[in-house]
Amino acid sequence: MVILGLGSNIGDRLTHLRQARNMLARIPKLRLIKVSPLYLSDALLPEQAPSAWNQPYLNLAILCETPLEPHELLQQIKNVEYAIGRKPPIRHWGPRVLDIDILAWDNRQINDDNLRIPHLHLPERPFALWPLADLLPNWVYPTAGSYQGKTAAEICAPWGSRFSGEAPLHTRQIYHRIDTPILMGALNLTPDSFSDGGQFSQIKIALRQAYHLVNTGAEIIDLGAEATNPQAIPLHPEDEWERLEPILDAIQSERRYMFIAPRLSIDTRHVEVAEKALARGVDWINDPSGLEDPKMRELIAACRRDCVVMHNLGVPADKNRVLDAQLNPVEVVYRWGETRLAELEKSGIPREKIIFDPGIGFGKHAEHSFELLKNTEAFKPLGTRLLIGHSRKSFMNIFTNKTPLERDLETAILAIHLTKQGVDYLRVHDTEICSRSLKLAMALN
Repeated sequence: MVILGLGSNIGDRLTHLRQARNMLARIPKLRLIKVSPLYLSDALLPEQAPSAWNQPYLNLAILCETPLEPHELLQQIKNVEYAIGRKPPIRHWGPRVLDIDILAWDNRQINDDNLRIPHLHLPERPFALWPLADLLPNWVYPTAGSYQGKTAAEICAPWGSRFSGEAPLHTRQIYHRIDTPILMGALNLTPDSFSDGGQFSQIKIALRQAYHLVNTGAEIIDLGAEATNPQAIPLHPEDEWERLEPILDAIQSERRYMFIAPRLSIDTRHVEVAEKALARGVDWINDPSGLEDPKMRELIAACRRDCVVMHNLGVPADKNRVLDAQLNPVEVVYRWGETRLAELEKSGIPREKIIFDPGIGFGKHAEHSFELLKNTEAFKPLGTRLLIGHSRKSFMNIFTNKTPLERDLETAILAIHLTKQGVDYLRVHDTEICSRSLKLAMALN
């Protein structure tokens, strides 16, 4: 078994690490078995290093198996580094778009000018050894010295908790992962949201929640200022923007201070709101009407930003307007998706910019929504990324009598299933419970 260590401390670190994992998986004769949790750590710097080098790293490890020889694999790894943007080495200690090392290879020992296995200083570096120990806790350190014969778990033990940040270089495990769906944290600014209406309408409270969502696993924050449930009151675009603008501006000004700068998504069906938000630099438009408005299509085609296109039978939702109970919801939604995507491509929106959402709970009986969740992988042939927004929704009434605010357990269990279905994004209210559940599920996988 081979353990690869991956790290990044420049730019969109999570994207770099995901790209690296995907490229490693395409190396002939290299099989990726399991991915460790992510760790955040200070940069390891030489004395008198420039202040610009002091940028925190994200690190993880990947367990692999291969018949390749170590130097053959090393060359393949370097090709991945260069393809993602790392330049041939000039500064040994400088910041890195991507760094991939062979940390360990069973009990092999190699020490030459090009390769050192186990990796040099591995027992003193929690950002490397903790991820290794998460994957192979009983791996035995083979090199002569004070650590020889000890397992990875034994060597790590003196560092204490993985989460306290008290280990060397303030290394700590974080909630995010690169091998599960990306979490979109829902931040509803409405008084009439079905699950948390009125909680986050004040700037300070909304900003605090934005930090919490990022700290507990969100990479995208989805801001919504108009509720779309059947009891919601439709808003005029000016009123929606008045509610959204101050909180959007506050989060925009703060996100560079978050340890992972989140992408911002605006949940709106109004082109006037979307246009103003895009001018503020948001990354996504999440249109619950499925880009029904031709003017919204023109805007998205012109701005070239990502957009979420959701199946629906009308927004706000109408409990009296639902699919026929006898219909197969997967077939109906798939056909709608084929038609809508073809229309959008004719409007100048490329498919790679579209994220498809089957619209759980919108115009569907509870049994329909559950059938869509069971068969989400059926939408993969549409050729888009997939987003599911199942969190706390009313279809769960067939499984529990808990209120929407008490349905995060059911939401997390479904998130595990949806991970196995290959979903790209999950829109959830409680990112912490979802992240914790996915972390344990992947460890058991």
